[in-house]
Amino acid sequence: MSRLILPPFVTFHEESAIIGRLLAGYTALEVGLMHCVQIVRDDFDAVLKAMFRPRSETTRIDVADALGRHFYHDRGLGTEFEMAVGAVRYCLRIRNQYAHCVWYDDKSGRLAFVNLEEIARENRRLKDLASLTVLHVDMAILTAQEQYFVYTDDILAWTNYEGRLRDRKIQNNPLPKPTPPIPPNLHIP
Repeated sequence: MSRLILPPFVTFHEESAIIGRLLAGYTALEVGLMHCVQIVRDDFDAVLKAMFRPRSETTRIDVADALGRHFYHDRGLGTEFEMAVGAVRYCLRIRNQYAHCVWYDDKSGRLAFVNLEEIARENRRLKDLASLTVLHVDMAILTAQEQYFVYTDDILAWTNYEGRLRDRKIQNNPLPKPTPPIPPNLHIP
């Protein structure tokens, strides 16, 4: 067998599959947020370009929030829109911790990772990675995180349809309003 770039992902293949879905799937949430905003603004081109020209995920969320907030408040959906934006922000925290880390098997029986951004901000001279905080995830936390991504996708879709319903563009909202879950832990405490 040829050498692998992430051997711990072979050992922890179920965990790595979820991590891959979270990393790759995050963009679907940004697209869902974009659709939420463009539906009430009725300007797909402007919303898409305003959100996706910046390279920063946080900036995209901020732009969507600024472009959509008042429109959703005008429709009596301000709280729901703000909840959807907040859920996307939390999903970004989950995504970012995985996008900017190094994975390894520390023989604890759980998948270990360290965030390189943690020490990159420090001004002192660094000699190695030993000062990084070792974090762990397991199937329970990763499953809860993936379910939170699903909830976020659901609340974005519901808000989108409800905005259309309130604008009389559709006759009914085909989706049930999702119940917000407790945000999952980012890692094993």
